[in-house]
Amino acid sequence: MVRPTFGGFQTALTSLQSNSKKLDVTSQNLANMNVEGYTRQQLKTSSLNYNNPTSFYMNENDVNVGFGVSMDEVVQLRDQFLDIQYRDQNTKYSYNKTTEYSLNTLGSFMDESNMDGIRASLDDVQTALTTMQDTSKVQDPVYEGQLQSTLNATSVLLNSAASKIKTAEDNEFEKLYGEGTSEGGAVEKINYLLQEIGELNKQIKHNQIMGNKALELQDERNMKIDELSSYIPITVESFSETYTVDGKERMKIYRYNQTGEIAGKSDWPSDLRISLDYTTTDANGAVKKESIILVNGTYDDGYGKNYGQVKLTTNDDGSPKYTKWNSTIEDAPGPLDVQLDFISTATDKKGDPATAKSITTANSTSKKEVEEGSTTTFATFSGGSVQAGLDMLAKSDPSKQATTGLKQGTYYGYDYYMDQLDNLAQTLAQEFNKYNYKGNTGIDPTSTTNLDQYAMLVNRDSGTTAGITAENVALNKNWINGDVHIGLMGSDSNETILNMLRSMTQPHSELGDKTFANYMNTLSTRLANDQANNKDALDTNKIVLDSITSSKDQLSGVSLDEEAANMMIYVSSYNAAAKVMSAFDETLQTLLGIV
Repeated sequence: MVRPTFGGFQTALTSLQSNSKKLDVTSQNLANMNVEGYTRQQLKTSSLNYNNPTSFYMNENDVNVGFGVSMDEVVQLRDQFLDIQYRDQNTKYSYNKTTEYSLNTLGSFMDESNMDGIRASLDDVQTALTTMQDTSKVQDPVYEGQLQSTLNATSVLLNSAASKIKTAEDNEFEKLYGEGTSEGGAVEKINYLLQEIGELNKQIKHNQIMGNKALELQDERNMKIDELSSYIPITVESFSETYTVDGKERMKIYRYNQTGEIAGKSDWPSDLRISLDYTTTDANGAVKKESIILVNGTYDDGYGKNYGQVKLTTNDDGSPKYTKWNSTIEDAPGPLDVQLDFISTATDKKGDPATAKSITTANSTSKKEVEEGSTTTFATFSGGSVQAGLDMLAKSDPSKQATTGLKQGTYYGYDYYMDQLDNLAQTLAQEFNKYNYKGNTGIDPTSTTNLDQYAMLVNRDSGTTAGITAENVALNKNWINGDVHIGLMGSDSNETILNMLRSMTQPHSELGDKTFANYMNTLSTRLANDQANNKDALDTNKIVLDSITSSKDQLSGVSLDEEAANMMIYVSSYNAAAKVMSAFDETLQTLLGIV
């Protein structure tokens, strides 16, 4: 049996077509090599084999030969495993990156290892008191003025630090919420990304059904998914729509035979689902991993959406549920304990109608409720910039002198340092005021004694000793105006100064059995340690992320050298196929000449 006369021409023709298409793909890669997010493409081919069985009458010397090459599809060179690794690592890196900025903000005015601050001003107060130990200098205007100056400097530094912490808290809140700002916050950006990914899912699916792979749209979607992973931990998975035959569920991406068994893949494209991963902790400390769906393929939830949303938790009256600045509320110093509600799509994994599931992120109050046996669950994330912001804004627990913020106590947030500075200001004012009161009246002060008349440090807003904080501590105007002086009563006229000096050098139970100076040293050291530990984690996560990114680029990025080499190969193959066609043409012409 003789091979068809034009069989060789057909084989060479498919080679020409294939290499021509490969050159087109190479040209597309080179044209987009500097386009952000572009994934290198490749033509997938397969051999056109001889499918018919050998004829009974076939010459024994004849052999089957294929009919060339088939162009199956243009595919992207991506590795799903690398994508998963990248997004998981990006979540960890973004947490430490956001935390680094926040801790550095605190360090700009709290870390006193390289600058003179509150700690140095306390030393100046002690020096001024030491100078005044001589009885003749106790009420000397010059020396008393020096003490006023050093105490005022300490008060101003405390005021400034408290003000900067408030500003940092407000900025952190804006990075989360950002409503009404030009840049927007994480809430707005996450909602935008979810909407965009959901719409891209529909566009890609429609194109794929029509026979277009929509590879560029997939690149755009992958970039948005990567960006989403910097905010929250996510899981990305492909899945198939289903249908039912004879009560049995089947997937649209497969073909089935008459017995209901999978017979191969169909042309129906799969969908893409994105889930938010979180953990909950019960009263016994048991941690449970859970997830909710934020983008559910192309499933319509009945309202024209296939994606969920995130919003700021609100009270029953619809007002934002967080602590806003209010000078009349002493225990509410800032936009703290922010909580977010993540609301899933209103369909389940199969696309069936369901009630949209929601979760609420944890704050210090909710964590305390869980510790005390509450059955209510609150979500925390393993990483991402959102969790970093929530952690920094978590309220500290003054009774424990610790925080339930960053990593549940690994690092310390804004409110912790505000509490510590408030504690310092209150203790400093209490010590100086009580000794000056005794020095002026000869009476030992008690908790019910009014110290306002002879106070050295007061609440600037009220002019009294009530409600002193780091933000409002100031010198008593009566002392500045000369209406109040350092007391001289006692066995020695310098007893008041000596008591104050001992107060500066002795530990105080209110400060954790530390002196004023050591207390500030501890705060500064703690912040420096947090910065160092976070930087170590950040550097490690960045190295891993860069390694994964490099692996992705090697596979998915466009290399000029590699594409140039491929171009030469495809051109050579094209020329060879053309020569094969010329050879067949000469052979055919010879046969025709014989006839």
